[in-house]
Amino acid sequence: MNVFLKTLVFGLTIYANNISRVNAPGKDENVVIKNKVEKYQFTFGDKNAPVVVNQEDMVTYQCNDFRTSIGYAEFYDAQSAITSIKARVNGKKFGVKPVHQAYSVDGFFYSDAKVCLFELPLNEKGSESSVELSKVIYDPRYLTSIYFSEGYFTKVKQIVLVIPSWMHVDIKEMNFDKGKITKSVQRDSKNDSKIITYTAKNVKARTSEAYAPGPSYIYPHLLICSQFAETKDGKVNYFNSTDDQYAWYRSLVKMMKSGDPSVAEAAKKITAGANSPTEKAKKVLNWVQDNIRYIAFEDGIAGFKPDNAHDVLSKKYGDCKGMANLTKELLSASGLDARLCWIGTNHIAYDYSIPSLAVDNHMICAVKIDGKFHFLDGTESYIGFDQYAERIQGRQVMIEDGDHYILEHIPLRTLEQNQVIEKRQLAIKGNDIVGTVNLEYTGEAMESLLTGIHSTEKQDTEKSLTEFLSESDKKCEIKQLKTSDLKDWNQDLTINYDVKHQDAVTQFDKEMYLEIDFRKEFKNLIIDTTKRETDFIFNFKRILIHETSLELPPGYQVQNTPAPVNIDRDQYSFVSVYKSSGNQLIYTKCIKIKDTHLPISAMKQWNADLKQLTDQYNNQVTLVKK
Repeated sequence: MNVFLKTLVFGLTIYANNISRVNAPGKDENVVIKNKVEKYQFTFGDKNAPVVVNQEDMVTYQCNDFRTSIGYAEFYDAQSAITSIKARVNGKKFGVKPVHQAYSVDGFFYSDAKVCLFELPLNEKGSESSVELSKVIYDPRYLTSIYFSEGYFTKVKQIVLVIPSWMHVDIKEMNFDKGKITKSVQRDSKNDSKIITYTAKNVKARTSEAYAPGPSYIYPHLLICSQFAETKDGKVNYFNSTDDQYAWYRSLVKMMKSGDPSVAEAAKKITAGANSPTEKAKKVLNWVQDNIRYIAFEDGIAGFKPDNAHDVLSKKYGDCKGMANLTKELLSASGLDARLCWIGTNHIAYDYSIPSLAVDNHMICAVKIDGKFHFLDGTESYIGFDQYAERIQGRQVMIEDGDHYILEHIPLRTLEQNQVIEKRQLAIKGNDIVGTVNLEYTGEAMESLLTGIHSTEKQDTEKSLTEFLSESDKKCEIKQLKTSDLKDWNQDLTINYDVKHQDAVTQFDKEMYLEIDFRKEFKNLIIDTTKRETDFIFNFKRILIHETSLELPPGYQVQNTPAPVNIDRDQYSFVSVYKSSGNQLIYTKCIKIKDTHLPISAMKQWNADLKQLTDQYNNQVTLVKK
């Protein structure tokens, strides 16, 4: 399956045929972590880094069965450094040869993070290999989340925090109800410190399930909020409040260069012909979406400082921060009130009530028109103005306001934003079913389709679209394909074509057997509840509507149709029914994903309901000669 079809199948309608495959993450039970200790100690640094955090990791891996090896990886960035690595195999020193490289995805830098990699052997059953790693974090702000779970089953995991009396830290214990964790606190009077030790035993390996909530929702962890330090040179403020967090973000924004003539010149060209602030905003958003390539390259101060707008404009690519800054600068040059915004997507469980770098992972832009903020996310390539992706809907957003900030929420959108409406007029011709099809896509449903279309070469656009519409069925022939403007995603996308389904009718004597639902959305999307460990998160709410009218052959009438389906739950609904009307067989189907969050407790009901829908899919229509 090509990349385009993968995008559509999994991103648009999730026409999955084997969900059990993604519900059973691979687990290497041959390897376990016998013991791991992570120690974090706050100490005085120097003039440039008044307080640093010294991290010491000690981990022992154990082989349960057959000889193997593991890949060890540790991340660091501009605000941290690995100072030493030691390894042992069965108690003997092992000379590691770590490889240090930039962390990248698909050939692009993912952030300014680097990764230290090396291979560690486990020579036989019962053998043990261990690693001792030292790391320094130059700014306590960057010590955020510490998780108890690892990539392997862990027999004992300890997290030790050594906090001197001059360092003020708020430790938030997150999801502790999902694990058995003990805590002890000791006083080190000699060093005037508090030693906090958390111990977890028999910790399950972290899973890698598709469509799972973000880890901050499901795994026990500590959220470390460094507030301030009392040093010999005075108080050093970190994030004692949300005001402090914004002030720090603001200081990074002030480092950028703005007002470059190239941006003003581009803005003038982009907004030419726009007669209102809204039209200007639409033109700017569309231009950024269409001309700036989004790559997750988070350059700067450990990924928090946006790139200059004129640099993004020149390079024609940027990460979310760079694209947000360019959008703001283009809007500002067009005379609009534009602001940078920080936001955490729905992958993150926190909001700005917690002052921490862990609360946000994204940056967008806001424009104020007639006293109302509209939010623009240039990384969403094909979604219209005032339409919002599921990942940011309802999320708290921090909007810059000079030396102050505004906290608002991204507007929620109903499932009606994301619709697929398909209408078919069909007839039987020999053993084939032929007719016309009219399709309409809106919102994120449209974005998923357009993302796939525009990911292909221009000369392959029609071919790829045809493959999607036919679902790569060689017996489905599509001709006279016409679409609305694929470059205008502020309007609904329409697709019209003629279709022929070859050999779709089986005839025996005076009877015909056929099916007229050629989509069968969600067929076999059965969730294996014996293996699934996390809730299921659909990528967006949606409505899928199908209306098919089949003209009956002369002298034939409907003898049998699949039983109707009428299911309505809090998270979803399936309604599908056949009825006769004169010489027409009318088939209507409406599938709604009303809530993207399907909890484990609802999965058995989902499976039962989906089986009922799938049973209808699997039954044929019978026509009989009068």
